[in-house]
Amino acid sequence: MNTEPLSPAPVARGPGQSHVAQILFLLLLMGGVLVPWSIWLWFHFTPNAVLASADVGRFVSASKGNGGTDVQTTEGTIAIDGTLSALRGSLLVVQRSTKRGTELCVAGEPQSCVVLAGPWSGPLRRVPGSGHATDFYAHGISAYSLRVWRLFGFLMAFFSLIAAGVEITDNHPESKRR
Repeated sequence: MNTEPLSPAPVARGPGQSHVAQILFLLLLMGGVLVPWSIWLWFHFTPNAVLASADVGRFVSASKGNGGTDVQTTEGTIAIDGTLSALRGSLLVVQRSTKRGTELCVAGEPQSCVVLAGPWSGPLRRVPGSGHATDFYAHGISAYSLRVWRLFGFLMAFFSLIAAGVEITDNHPESKRR
């Protein structure tokens, strides 16, 4: 009587079929981990540059409404997301930057910038020398999108690594004996 435990018979596979999980892992490692981290490093170490701007008058007042703020200037009213802190009479500009898009700022104070509530319909003058800057925002790359891409890529590469490990142990019995 045979007392050896029963083990499933190896499944016959065509050439290259047993390496799908390993190849998928390498592809996800490249596209899901290395590419977004490389772009994040480029994004992180590249300074935010102003591409175009327009003077929109001097600050008069601001009133908070339904989720946004209306900023009254000497030239008109501009809707922003969030709040703006400025001294009455401060010169305001609308500018488009490489990392944050179009925003309202107190002139000369980059930390005061606030995102506009909608698209800017007025003209913007190109800033001299801005043609060499990488416009991340125009390509849909922001700090948030890179964070999501890096997280999703890491998770997909991790799960494909698990699948590759299972594939190796299931299809290569010689590795089990070690």
